[in-house]
Amino acid sequence: MDFETTLSLNRLPWEATIPCLFRTSTALALCLLLAASAFPQIGNLGNLGNIGPSKGEIITIIAGVAVAITAVGFFVYHETHKHPSITGCAAFGADGLTLQNEKDKRVYALSGDCAALKAGERVTVRGKKVQDFAGPSFQVDRLTKDFGSCNP
Repeated sequence: MDFETTLSLNRLPWEATIPCLFRTSTALALCLLLAASAFPQIGNLGNLGNIGPSKGEIITIIAGVAVAITAVGFFVYHETHKHPSITGCAAFGADGLTLQNEKDKRVYALSGDCAALKAGERVTVRGKKVQDFAGPSFQVDRLTKDFGSCNP
């Protein structure tokens, strides 16, 4: 037998486990040391028992919901409060300029900002429909589009 074999046979059982125990505890300590850098990702060491979102996450969620509600509210308001527009041929009537709507074929007496309108022109105007004792009228806010002269 050689010298190393003789030494291994003469060892006591607890002497054989000491190098293995040293290697295992060194590896375990190294793993714990390297894993300590992961703790800042989940919070401080004394706060590992908390479950759920942090205050910052809750504030972000509330702000996101508020922005979404505001956007939906603005869209609904914008779509429901559109001023009507009518398209038709402008003509002189008994009370001034009139416009016959191409959709419902009604003749509206025009009031408001009519300076840009000319008789005999096909136009689209935006404004407000008004029903008064003389019949339907349309208060013009602005000229949206001028298509040129009316086609008979």
